[in-house]
Amino acid sequence: MQRGKRLLLIFGLLLAPLLGWAAVAHAQSFKSGANVHIPSGQTVNNTLFAAGHTVDIAGDVNGDVFCAGMNVNISGRVRGDVICAGQNLTVSGQVTGDVRLAGQNVTLGAQVGGNATVGAQTFTQQSKSIVSRDMSVGSTDATLDGRIGRDVASSNVSLTIGGFVGRNVQANVDHLTLGSSAKVTGNVTYASANTLTKEQGAQVSGTTMKQSPAQHKHHGWSGIHFWELGLYAYVSFLIVAVVLALVVPGLFERTMVATRGRMGMTFLIGLVASIVVPVVLMLIAATLIGIPLALLLGFIWLVALFLAGPFAAYLLGHRIVGDKRGTWLIMLVGASILFLLYLLPFVGWIFWLVGTWFGLGAILRLFRGAGRPYHDPGTDIPPVVDKKSGASPA
Repeated sequence: MQRGKRLLLIFGLLLAPLLGWAAVAHAQSFKSGANVHIPSGQTVNNTLFAAGHTVDIAGDVNGDVFCAGMNVNISGRVRGDVICAGQNLTVSGQVTGDVRLAGQNVTLGAQVGGNATVGAQTFTQQSKSIVSRDMSVGSTDATLDGRIGRDVASSNVSLTIGGFVGRNVQANVDHLTLGSSAKVTGNVTYASANTLTKEQGAQVSGTTMKQSPAQHKHHGWSGIHFWELGLYAYVSFLIVAVVLALVVPGLFERTMVATRGRMGMTFLIGLVASIVVPVVLMLIAATLIGIPLALLLGFIWLVALFLAGPFAAYLLGHRIVGDKRGTWLIMLVGASILFLLYLLPFVGWIFWLVGTWFGLGAILRLFRGAGRPYHDPGTDIPPVVDKKSGASPA
């Protein structure tokens, strides 16, 4: 435990300058809870950070929107970018900037002034949706029925285009379908084992080119197979996580105390930090005299990013096996499941982002409370009270 306290103090002192992002955060709007609701007619005049089981933004936001939840619905007007993750995610209002969406089921019905980037299991762009610039999609199934001003870049199992594309389509798919209402003014280039399905009425002004998917027996260096690289990464991640749990178990026990009942806010803190800290580091480096400090803090930030995985693994493992098991076993279970989620095709990067944000949030919450006395609710012992005087003995 003493070793854990020393490490906690050292990392806390090193990370303290990075916590300066909290001062910047005071100028923003933070909403969290089981249900977060911005009603129609209400205006948020700065960047909005929202996290909850249900996030419903029907009002106007004069800034960017960062959000996460089980069910997310944005139907208001956002004068900035939208960066959100959720199980069921719908954006149907108006966004003057870019949209970056990640989730299981994602629906885009909005008018987007910039680019749209989507990672999902199932993605649908509704016919009323307009993306003024480029569309990038990684999903299992994707349907593009709206209007896209420039290019489409897509990696899917199944892709159906039923709307307008202002320039070119570049796709890596199993099945590509051009619906009867599809109109592509440029070229369609796709890599697939199957020939595209072009329904009657579909139009392609340029050329249509099919490429055979690359068949590589191995990837990487010196003939190392892909599965060998995956196994190496898994074992390395597992060893680091379990060794940390064995060497400093108290550190992860403190993490559970710091985040218990505050998982939404933990996620939000990690998301905000991942955006603000790099900006702060660049501002420090821009002063020239601050370059050495920026390099030092940048190294510490990289260490925090590296540790985010094990911390997220412990949170996940604790949720699965509870606190009746040893710290190392909790870490083993969490790290194994988290790494397998990272390997999922198309959506693995979503789990990596979510895990990183949870891990960073846990680390920052942990160091924020580093100076407070450790309190384990499970070890509370009622004080002995003198019945005559009513006072507890010293």
